[in-house]
Parts: sequence; C-alpha cells; structure tokens
Amino acid sequence: MSRVIAPTSIDKELEQLLKEIDNGTTQLPEFQRSWIWDDYRIRAIIASISQGYPMGVIMRLAYGNSSARFQYRPIEGADTQGRTPSYLILDGQQRLTSIYCAAYSHKPVNITNNRGKDLRRFYYLDINKCLDENVERIDAVISVSDDKKGLETQEQEFEREMFPLNIIFDSYKSEDWADGYKDHHGNTPEVREKYKRFRNEVLNTITSYKLPVIDLDSSTSKEAVCKVFENVNTGGVVLTVFELVTASFAADDFNLREDWEKCKAKIRGSDSTFNTDLMDDVNEVSFLTAITLYSTFMNPEVYTSCARKDVLNLTLEDYLKSRNTILEGYELAKKFLFSQCIFRQKNLPYSP
Repeated sequence: MSRVIAPTSIDKELEQLLKEIDNGTTQLPEFQRSWIWDDYRIRAIIASISQGYPMGVIMRLAYGNSSARFQYRPIEGADTQGRTPSYLILDGQQRLTSIYCAAYSHKPVNITNNRGKDLRRFYYLDINKCLDENVERIDAVISVSDDKKGLETQEQEFEREMFPLNIIFDSYKSEDWADGYKDHHGNTPEVREKYKRFRNEVLNTITSYKLPVIDLDSSTSKEAVCKVFENVNTGGVVLTVFELVTASFAADDFNLREDWEKCKAKIRGSDSTFNTDLMDDVNEVSFLTAITLYSTFMNPEVYTSCARKDVLNLTLEDYLKSRNTILEGYELAKKFLFSQCIFRQKNLPYSP
C-alpha cells in the first residue's frame, strides 16, 4: 500500500520566503521549467500584492529524502550555487521568481517581450499614481530599461516621485530614501503626509504580505511528487517520468538526458547508411520503461513490472546495468522486422 502523504499548510510572510530564496534555503527541482514571465505579468503580480489581493498557494517539498533525491538549482537571480536547500518549490515558481527578481534582488530583471526580444528592466512605484484612486494600480508599477534613463540618480527618483521597488524589503535603504525624498521636496507637512499615505497604503501592504504555503515532508515518494506536480501544473507541459528520473540521476552527477541522446542515435540508426523511421517512436519514456521491465525481470526479489511507480524507482545502478542489453534488444527487433520486409512505420500491421 502506498504511503498517504500529510501536507502541512501555514501562512508565511512574503519577506521570509524571499529571504529563503536569497540565501538558498528554498530552490527549484531541476525538472521545473525555466522562468518565463513577461513585463506585463510581473507588473500585474506586483500590483496585486500591493493591494493585498491573494496570489495563490505556494507548494514546497522538504528536501532530504534519500529515496527521492532530485538535482536542484537556484531561483533566477539568486547567487546560491553550491548551497543545499531545505525546500524545493513545486508550485509558485513563476510568482515567487517574479517578485524576487523585481522587489528583492538588486540586479536588473531579465525578461522577454512579446516579440521574443531579451530585455533587462528595473521596477518602480509611481507615488502619485499609487495614491490616485482613478489610476489602475498596474499603471502605477513602472518598468524602465537597465540604463535607468532619467532615473540614474536618487535626486531624479525624488524629483519624479518614483520609489525603487528593489529596496522595499531593506528597511535601512527604504528609510534613507524616504528621508531624502521628503528633504528634496522641502519636508513640508503636505509632503510628509503624502509619503505617510504611500508607506501605509502601499509599502506596508507589500512588506507585511502573507500567503499560504503547503509543505510536503521529505518522505514524500517520487510517484507522489510527480502526481502532485501534474495536479498543480495543469496548464503547463505535462511532466514525464523521464524528467523526474533525469533530476534524480543528476543528484548522482549522471546526465540522463545526454546519455539518452546517444542511445537514441543507436536505436534509430542515425549513423546508418540506410535511413528509416521504423524505430523513431521509441522515445525516452518507452526506453526507460523497457529498462525497468528488464531490470525487474532480472531481480528475483521483485515482481516483473514497468508501471509508472516502478520507472520512477529505477536506480542509476540498474539503469547502467541494463542499458546495453536493452539497446541490443532494440537492434535485434529492428533486424527481425527488416527480415520480414518491414522497413518503415507505415508497414507495421499495428504500431503498438
């Protein structure tokens, strides 16, 4: 019987989550897709949290299960190479990465516009627009190019009343900026009142923002991780067992994707002078499935099986032990089909 997972859910401060990303406590499993949000969506999520609107649940996996080890990588923009995480993000990568890059990291944010052009942006809050009820909040979140043209100095920021978002979680820098802003505008009662409203209604809403976080404990199985990940990423590309096994083998410094490319060339006969598509339907998942079926067949202590959970539990040792035999098996199958005058997929009586 499979183990029933018991996730825990708590409300965590956004600032704490961003600190954990910055120090490497929270990272990404290698099977996560790359961060892909554009400028509009980044501005939209910032606008949303500045008004206290919910941004959805974050789901994390506690790192450290010896039977479900995954290779990991830092969040975009975080300098945490070489640090071992405590948690891996399963759901919420795009949101947290966007907020971290725009509001916590001091580097320009690398984005792609709708024409596929790479851009580097910094984000500001327009104080006057934030306080104007007739202005949509997203229009008060301003992005500028990395040269900050017109905002190169603090004096220019003060003059245009543009608060740099990437100092919002640094209390010392925020207070210094606020003092400079008020002094620049004469430190009048009206200026002090305006900044007080901006701080209370906008800045404090962001810095005190909390969101629900679901944590799966470190004993969660690979099969459960795969199912949970698919359930929470229904709008994205389906996660295959190959990607999970790839991330698992990477923890042992083995590049399964690179090895599969070599195996694929042998299976499909890429180097052969006789080109045929007969074996082109043998993909990375069916290859792992065949290896799992053979390795369980050769192990008298387990049932012969190639169910999804069995593929996920395939060890690197069993993979390396069985790989060449499976490659020989595919070659024998191809030669047999050739001997029956079957040279292309369309000649197969039934493709399965």
